[in-house]
Amino acid sequence: MDKNQNDSQKMDAIFGEVDKYLKEKEEFIKESVIGSRILNELEDFNLDVGLKKTYLCINKEQENVFDILTKVTEHFIQAYGGTTIIYPKGDSICLELITPKRGV
Repeated sequence: MDKNQNDSQKMDAIFGEVDKYLKEKEEFIKESVIGSRILNELEDFNLDVGLKKTYLCINKEQENVFDILTKVTEHFIQAYGGTTIIYPKGDSICLELITPKRGV
């Protein structure tokens, strides 16, 4: 096996473990970022979690989309002291949630 194949297999294993972890913690992550009460109001949404930024997109046809995004913004700022950016994306209205840098 050459070095590239070995490196590729290692990366596949790492990504597999990360995916497994995220699936196991999915509900906890959603509740932490969005808030459990707000989560119950969401119908059609997508949450993409990164190390520094998280993206929440809600179908713009949802009845109370702006009220929900406002609540998510307030929850995120109170919990993490971060900032948010709202923007349209196709059939969705999205929030970019930016986690502030933390000292070690």
